[in-house]
Amino acid sequence: MGKIVRERPDYYDAFTCTGNTTCIDVCCFAWVIPIDDKTAQHYLNYEGPWGDHLRENMYQGEGGGWFLRLGEQGRCPFLTEDCLCDIRLHDGESAQNKICEIYPRERDIRVGYYRQDRLMIACSEVARLLYTSPGDGLNFIRTEEESKEEVSEELRIRTDRLLAFRDGMVNALAAGSFDANLFGCYASVDEMNALLDDAIYFEGHTQSEKVYETLRSILPKAADIRKEFYEKVPEAKTWLRKTAAYFAHRQILDTIQDGSIEGPLISVFRSTHILELICLTQFYKKGSFDLDDMVFSAHIFGLIFEISMHNVVLMKQVRNTAVDAEYPDGENSEMRPYLYP
Repeated sequence: MGKIVRERPDYYDAFTCTGNTTCIDVCCFAWVIPIDDKTAQHYLNYEGPWGDHLRENMYQGEGGGWFLRLGEQGRCPFLTEDCLCDIRLHDGESAQNKICEIYPRERDIRVGYYRQDRLMIACSEVARLLYTSPGDGLNFIRTEEESKEEVSEELRIRTDRLLAFRDGMVNALAAGSFDANLFGCYASVDEMNALLDDAIYFEGHTQSEKVYETLRSILPKAADIRKEFYEKVPEAKTWLRKTAAYFAHRQILDTIQDGSIEGPLISVFRSTHILELICLTQFYKKGSFDLDDMVFSAHIFGLIFEISMHNVVLMKQVRNTAVDAEYPDGENSEMRPYLYP
């Protein structure tokens, strides 16, 4: 009998879906939405008109699994006009598909004896919790649990070292120790355009399409916009440091599966640079920038570069795919099979 350490951000339990009250963008669209087996059987066996309605909006994939049939503009067929879940309204939370129950949570990310529960900034409410959490850094809650799982001494030592490195970097990023890298090292216009060309986007998502169209247009003059941006919005550096620390806390764990720390480190800084550029587009369009704009920028970034596993890999650029043949992207959470594409 051994022990595992579980860690989550201190705002994890404070998260609740705000639905159509303060959510800036509904998440029930554009996904490939698989239905877990238990829920699929519940829907298939449901009697009456509501059961017929459920089955009319399901289809079976080539591998035998069931999926929700998306409606116009990729919207979930059970998304009401006021952006609420019709299944939840009709039958309660327990009747929802598993992915709908989980998102934006990622639970049980595993590295050795360590477990991480986390939240994705693709959800605007999560981003708001991140930026309004106390202090300039990130705070986490760690607990110990009994486990029957055996962890080798070698893996335990590797996990110790990786967590020590990760925690040190998280604190250093939040404290401004890497400001020269976060706010002073940038890819060329051609390099950034090439990265954006390779990324996968949700087709038809008007908000992200407009942001990335503007982003490309401002790339040649980004340096001048950046200077004015930080002069007028000095608090933006604190928000971006916090986000860089968030990226490091998530991404450096991939080192054990990747076989190298190079990709995760590249991703931390590249992710921050792209998020900063999205912030600049908002500032450029409005001439101002506040907390709501920061939340929106994080949401747009997360929607493209946090949800798509293709883009997660793209941000690292250097990968060791031989380590995990099933999930070469480096993810091992229960969320992984549901992520797009």
